[in-house]
Amino acid sequence: MAAMTAAVIGTNAGYLLLTFLPPVFWLLFYLREDRHPEPKHLLLLAFIGGMASAGLAIVAELVVIGKDGLLTLDERLIGNVIIVFLIIGLIEEYVKYLPIKFLIERKREFDEPIDGMIYMMTAALGFAALENALFIFPLLRDNIFVGLEVTANRFLGANLLHALSSGIVGFFLARAWFHPHRHHFVALGVIIAAALHAAFNSLILIREAVAQGTLYLVLLLAIMAIMVFIDFERLKKRNEKA
Repeated sequence: MAAMTAAVIGTNAGYLLLTFLPPVFWLLFYLREDRHPEPKHLLLLAFIGGMASAGLAIVAELVVIGKDGLLTLDERLIGNVIIVFLIIGLIEEYVKYLPIKFLIERKREFDEPIDGMIYMMTAALGFAALENALFIFPLLRDNIFVGLEVTANRFLGANLLHALSSGIVGFFLARAWFHPHRHHFVALGVIIAAALHAAFNSLILIREAVAQGTLYLVLLLAIMAIMVFIDFERLKKRNEKA
């Protein structure tokens, strides 16, 4: 009995760990862009804060667009679907910024513009990790092959989307260092990231009905990746000049 219990616990722990691997991989990949590594305890704080923000996003989305939410929209109308996706994008992009705003920004280690992108993407991948756990863990327990397929799809899709969209917000947060209208810059970053987020969700919805729908998804993520890469390089050069 004890051996069976240990096996069940071990299997569930393995499934849970699997849901965290894709975000952690992307996190390690992007941390290589930082020439002055951030303290591990602050990165962990941002990651955990991002996980907490995922829970906050779920509550906010239920309050605003849930079955008995503040907004009542006919989901059969494509215009209303896009509005729903835009609201989801705005909520998620904003709540991913909150851990950085309240936990990281005032730390003395937050001392370079590029830190805005690093910490925002770390929080985003914490967000993605909890989202994976809630979404994929039940699938892995029911059918490991289906769960692995969804894990792979999210690794190349939703997880990457969260990192890239928050990277864009992080760039605007970094630019706010050099501009007196700080909050306007961050708000603009959230709006742009939310619009891209909504476009991604819309393409997911219609990709089966639209010719080469998957290609459009890949192109959107590629454009976002290029934007984030260019933003990283611009901030690196700014750091070097400083």
